[in-house]
Amino acid sequence: MQIIKVLIADDDMRFWRFVKELFSSEEDLQIIGEAKDGQEAILKAKELKPDLVLMDISMPRMNGLDATRRLKGIMPELVVIILTIHDLEEYKVAATASGAYDYILKKSLMEDLIPAIRRAFKFEGK
Repeated sequence: MQIIKVLIADDDMRFWRFVKELFSSEEDLQIIGEAKDGQEAILKAKELKPDLVLMDISMPRMNGLDATRRLKGIMPELVVIILTIHDLEEYKVAATASGAYDYILKKSLMEDLIPAIRRAFKFEGK
């Protein structure tokens, strides 16, 4: 079984705990690191080489859209899923333009995240 290595980029540590709990029964999903902002997400991704980054939009120092754009420039094979509270079409368009694979609202995370990850890695051939 292939393990999907996940980096969480979000400035809310309660969110990190929530995702860890959500992944606890998923044997093929392993959280390998956390980042509190976009700049740290880039540094950690370079260091840890995740397969997937779960990226918040609203973070200090560098937002998730800018971080996604930079990460995809450095690591084009990296799958980035935007997780956000912002249910706005302009953000969805910006996320796609930045190279994100998917855009998921945090309020629907429990229903949508695991299926989106499964689609991404089947689609990406991993």
